[in-house]
Amino acid sequence: MFLVFDIGGSSTKIAILDENSNIIKKNKLKAKKDLKSFLDMLEEQVRKYSEEFNVEAIGFSSPGTVDPITGKVGGISALEYIHTYNFAYHIQEKFNLPVAIENDANCSALAEIHLAKPKEKSIAFVVIGSGIGGAIIYDGELIKSRRLEAGEFGYMILDEQEGKLENFSRLATLPNVSRILEEKYHIVANTYQIMNQFAKKVEPYYSEVKKMYKFLGIGLYNIQYAFDPEVIYIGGAISQSEDYMRELRKTLEEGIFKEADINLRNVTYFNDNNIYGAYANLMKSIKEGRKLCIQ
Repeated sequence: MFLVFDIGGSSTKIAILDENSNIIKKNKLKAKKDLKSFLDMLEEQVRKYSEEFNVEAIGFSSPGTVDPITGKVGGISALEYIHTYNFAYHIQEKFNLPVAIENDANCSALAEIHLAKPKEKSIAFVVIGSGIGGAIIYDGELIKSRRLEAGEFGYMILDEQEGKLENFSRLATLPNVSRILEEKYHIVANTYQIMNQFAKKVEPYYSEVKKMYKFLGIGLYNIQYAFDPEVIYIGGAISQSEDYMRELRKTLEEGIFKEADINLRNVTYFNDNNIYGAYANLMKSIKEGRKLCIQ
């Protein structure tokens, strides 16, 4: 059996998969506020699942700029502490088990490539959560780069607001809308409430969500013309919402966005894509005999 952690800004998903990529058991825990609590949680879960199953190896899907050779997580993410300590290497050494780690958006892409097996040659992935991650697949291979940040679409600068440059992640997610509603209108609302009010065209929810979709359109338009993929996959839990995807497609059929002729598609496994991708990465790592190595 194989233990997989999908680390996110609001929660960590944990799953046990068998050798045939079937999810046997799955759980979710709220994100921890500091490194110690995070490490304690990881260790506790490894012990817990090792008592119930014969855990042969551990895979991680993580936000940030992930070095799959060393396990170190650079860049920035909603969880600052994961960038201060090599937690994947820590788990490998503490439990003496093979460990593999990859960026979460890359994992989402790997799930499609290794399990869903799309026919297209050039594919872009945009994974939407607390921020926006991304990945590029060409001819069945994940595109890497000098700084391991190829496909990190969330860093794209899209606008300047109040004298400050703002990026795709900051402008085009529902958590960002929630932040704006609280800061600008003193309204506290979660993403479900926001979309419900948007559907009813209640202000200021409607206007702020429309802005979000506009920036999503701009980001996807830029990706289409920069890389010209045959298809752009949308991942993250929100991709499972038919209402969300319907409105996004509607946005892309309007004005200048229509000229880009974007072929949009949901990821196959929705919120489990990262889990399956971390599993696929782990299997590949084991097959190649790799082990995290501090350089």
